[in-house]
Amino acid sequence: MIPVPDDVLAIVLAGGRSRRMGAMVPPGGKAALPLGDDTMLGRVCHVLVGEAGRVVVVAAQGQPLPPLPAGVEITRDTTPDRGPLAAVRDGLVYALAQESRPALAVLCSCDVPGLSPRVVQLLIRKARTSAASWIIPLVDGHPQVLVSAVTTKGFPRILSDATSHLKSPRALVEAIRAEDEKAVLFLSEAELSAVDPAHMSFNDLDTPEDFAKARRSIT
Repeated sequence: MIPVPDDVLAIVLAGGRSRRMGAMVPPGGKAALPLGDDTMLGRVCHVLVGEAGRVVVVAAQGQPLPPLPAGVEITRDTTPDRGPLAAVRDGLVYALAQESRPALAVLCSCDVPGLSPRVVQLLIRKARTSAASWIIPLVDGHPQVLVSAVTTKGFPRILSDATSHLKSPRALVEAIRAEDEKAVLFLSEAELSAVDPAHMSFNDLDTPEDFAKARRSIT
């Protein structure tokens, strides 16, 4: 068994309002929606605890969370309604306040229950070997920023920009690329298909229809 790398941090965003899910959303948001014998958030965290030394869930203030794997840490949004980039910043600030200093962070939303460990491994491997500060899968021409990896070179930009006018991680990526295209590495569909042929890792569940389809395919 390959040991879990201690210098890898995973930040999971769980505090979204889940408006598109409608009335089916439980008090804990779509993170708490049941899938098989687990929940959406639980499935994502179970994958990440096998690949990252620390897993930090960023939840909304007062948000109830479902049972999570042992060792998963929880922090809360400090600036509600500021968008996912602020939540990423909260997770990073929380993690960097601890003694252990990560070499890279895997960013993930809670609504990708089909996340593959091999995709996480690919992100980590590319982050370690690339000169880029942000490693992002490209699926159907769309950057999958909430299944990506950031190295320590990218940390300062997240920490400084999340409280500015930018709200989304994608907006920050675009700003970084405008300054230096080589700072962002996009993973091709061929690379992704080699480790996740159906691209299940990038099927985010936003609507009741998405959730119903996932319940049929995920056991």
